[in-house]
Amino acid sequence: MIRPKRLTWRISLALMVSIGVAVIMAGLGSGWFVYSLAKSTLIHESMQEISQTTKTSAHKLTEEYRQHPGRAPVEDLNDLAAAGHLYVLLITPSGHFIGSSGSLPPALPQNGWVNAGSSGWFPFHAIPYVFASSPLTLNGQARRLIIVDGLDRTAALLSTLRTALLFGELLLVLSSTLAVVIIVRQLTDPLRSLEHLAQTTTLSRKNSNSVDIHSRLTEVASLTDSFNNMLERLQKAQERERQFTSNAAHSLRTPIHVIRGYIHTLNQWGHEDPETRHLTLKALARESQAMETLVDRLLQLSRMEQDDPPGLRPVVVAPYVAKILPRLRDTCLHHPLVLDWPQSPVPPILSEPNLLEAVLRTLVENADAYGDPETPVAIFATYRVNNNKVRIGVRNYGPDIPADVLNHLFDRFYRASQPASSHHFGLGLSIADSIVGRIQGEWYVKSLDHETVFAVDLPRADS
Repeated sequence: MIRPKRLTWRISLALMVSIGVAVIMAGLGSGWFVYSLAKSTLIHESMQEISQTTKTSAHKLTEEYRQHPGRAPVEDLNDLAAAGHLYVLLITPSGHFIGSSGSLPPALPQNGWVNAGSSGWFPFHAIPYVFASSPLTLNGQARRLIIVDGLDRTAALLSTLRTALLFGELLLVLSSTLAVVIIVRQLTDPLRSLEHLAQTTTLSRKNSNSVDIHSRLTEVASLTDSFNNMLERLQKAQERERQFTSNAAHSLRTPIHVIRGYIHTLNQWGHEDPETRHLTLKALARESQAMETLVDRLLQLSRMEQDDPPGLRPVVVAPYVAKILPRLRDTCLHHPLVLDWPQSPVPPILSEPNLLEAVLRTLVENADAYGDPETPVAIFATYRVNNNKVRIGVRNYGPDIPADVLNHLFDRFYRASQPASSHHFGLGLSIADSIVGRIQGEWYVKSLDHETVFAVDLPRADS
């Protein structure tokens, strides 16, 4: 079995490779720039120097031949070469070779100097050569004097510079590697501590330890706070689920005991007393329905987390509510269910009819369970101009919901105080909240002055 690499090594390797490549590229770029700048500067200075020397030598030869005509030019060329120049050439203005100081190397062609310009340079065997030409007159004939110098000293300086840049690059890579190691240690030491604490921390009602890691890095401190917040949320969620399991078990146990009791009653007296048999069967149906409701809501909540997003389509609000109103009235057993419809038309909404009906059914059930006796439960719809959405919801009249309860109404498994006769398990509003998110709606909840409103803002079909 291959053991996965630790996060520390992955971070170290990634940083070393990325920073190493960046340093090498930066070093090569800067080294090439420095080398090119030094090379061009040295060659430019040498070209200026040889240009001035060539002009001076041409002027001097012109004056000497004017005073002493008939001299052999080769001797003068040798004298110039002996003065410290590598090669000296003499050509006609058309480029015809006349003579030179000694034999020319392969790098110096006899022809081709006509278009070479007044000065320049060329490489040969990794050594740069510079040249300059100047016109002159010998024995009444126009000529061009060309002086060529090899830059051995410049080549040596450039070689030394290349070596220095190479060592500088190596030193830069080593120092950056050391810096990466230090940075990685500062980053990963707190992460290793956090990893160890994450592996050793357990969720328990008796153990609510928080992670405490001291680090000067803001990111590590933020990660520690996030981990502690996550740990706290997990503990709260686990406590809610534990409480839900206890409540669900109790809720299931109660109808089971009742069912068993009524079965015993049927066995004892149901055969002889029709009224007892009728009441017993009615109670059995009620309790079995409560058990079925609990199981159905648990399955619905599980499917809600796995299904794909629903397909939304335009829904005309008034006919839609009129169609589902009889089914909603079947769930409102203790209060009259009325419509509170605006006089102005409500534009069509974008929703999924079956899911929206499930939300309204949950809201009607809650309003029916918590509303004051002899007060209506109203379904309403209004067009909100400020956000270009349609608000559709349920209103009932009864005790105000406390603010601390409002903050948890949509939490899964949360149950506020409720009538003893109702079978609520803290799942209805949680399922409704999941549905509202899937149909792109937004909740509006208000409980004030003995009036409670649960509504959903839905987008217009043409938005």
